Amino acid sequence: MTTTAITIDLAVDRDLQDLMDDLVAGHSGPDIEPDPAAVWATLGAVGLARLTAPEETGGSGAGWVEAAALLRTTAAGGVAVPFAETDLLAGPLRRAAGLDDSSSDTATVAVLRADGLARRVPWAGVTGSVVCVRRVDAGYELADVPTDRLTVEAVEGISEVPLGSVQVDGDVTWSPVDTRAVEGYVLRGALIRAIQCVGAMEGMLASAVAHTTDRAQFGRPLARFQSVQNLVVDTAAESVLAGAAVDTALADAVTDDLAGDFSAFRVAVARSVVSQALAVAVRNTHQVHGAIGTTHEHTLHRLTLPALQWRSEFGSAAFWERQLSRAAVDAGMDGTWPMIVEGTRITGPASAYLDAVSGRSRPD
Repeated sequence: MTTTAITIDLAVDRDLQDLMDDLVAGHSGPDIEPDPAAVWATLGAVGLARLTAPEETGGSGAGWVEAAALLRTTAAGGVAVPFAETDLLAGPLRRAAGLDDSSSDTATVAVLRADGLARRVPWAGVTGSVVCVRRVDAGYELADVPTDRLTVEAVEGISEVPLGSVQVDGDVTWSPVDTRAVEGYVLRGALIRAIQCVGAMEGMLASAVAHTTDRAQFGRPLARFQSVQNLVVDTAAESVLAGAAVDTALADAVTDDLAGDFSAFRVAVARSVVSQALAVAVRNTHQVHGAIGTTHEHTLHRLTLPALQWRSEFGSAAFWERQLSRAAVDAGMDGTWPMIVEGTRITGPASAYLDAVSGRSRPD
């Protein structure tokens, strides 16, 4: 079999990256209390809040490459903001349903069960509106509901990224939305969380390098101890490996918008690799920082805890690895190596996830 290699440039414009770096630096650090509203206002002021929305709706008309750079930069800086939920998840769903997507306010997405309840919705109760998705006999319907018209109960999470249960009680206006758009939302969300986890790992690595360089023990910097070096190097290696897997899925998003034959496979690989790498990065980084890294005063928790929360969203590690295992079994002895080298078609992960969160099947 002959394959043709296609090179996708995933590098963002240097000036744009510098802008993102400066923006995040202004909202992060040990002396700065996180304020998502202030971060969102700054993003809006420089044209990054609705980065990928079409220009005719007030967006900047950028693509996946620029969005991924912003996701990684904010995650690496430990800056929490509902950019992904608003621009990359709620926005495409609104547009797919023919709804107005010109609002500059924040939004999140809730997939409802049959009783109108959605559990553990990121940023629920904090955003201006919630794009609610429900299953009907003909497919799916969508309603963009202001948060003050919903019943939202805060849910305790492990990080400063808020979670809430959303209940739709009153009359709202529902619009039909194509099933492919809803399933695309799942793959987009799964890739977004992988990108954010990689960004957080890059932030962990930077923190570990700075800490071991600046802090001394027994008369020499921690970075001079071989055991500490091993921990930092392992973190770096896992971060690079995860980044490579995510970049492969990101290239798919750029070329096929995650709608290609191998898109689900590449997302599944990215989620699997990231989940395994993150476990090593979090453990090693906390070991390097010692007791100080577990305190609320230190900024490490702004990196490790959101990443652990993101790892379980849009499907757990077990969920995505089960997709890969089934594909390998189905491929058999002769098909496993081509699957590893080139990829394969995986059918049904998005619908399986939607079945689980909507209560139609037992979640993984």
